[in-house]
Amino acid sequence: MEMEKLLSTSLSSHSITHSRLKSLAALAQSTEDHISRVGLALSIRMGVVEVGWTPTESANERGMASSFNEKHLKGKTLFKGELPLWMALVLRIQHPVDYSEWRKIFVAHWERGVEELSIIAEREGDWIRTLHACLPN
Repeated sequence: MEMEKLLSTSLSSHSITHSRLKSLAALAQSTEDHISRVGLALSIRMGVVEVGWTPTESANERGMASSFNEKHLKGKTLFKGELPLWMALVLRIQHPVDYSEWRKIFVAHWERGVEELSIIAEREGDWIRTLHACLPN
């Protein structure tokens, strides 16, 4: 099924997402992989993401992305042993029809979530406050 392909695939982000992951991982004193999962969850909670969604640079980020390449992340690394859970969460809000669409939706959620985390972190200035701001009211 699609699950094996998703686990063995390599997901690629835009360079701005890689830059944000580096910054957030430093702020959180954690890994880019952990930040990626937090971002993925945050985006899924936000609702449907367009298949072709792409990140945008804020005024503060202009030029930062040029010093980074795209981030490559293996499906096994992002999903760990929890791919069925991640797929179930996505299925609550949208309905990918094939492997290609699943892959694009996961990349879009990953990047949108990292962008949202970056916006929150810039506003909050501290990782604990950033996580607190991600909690539902």
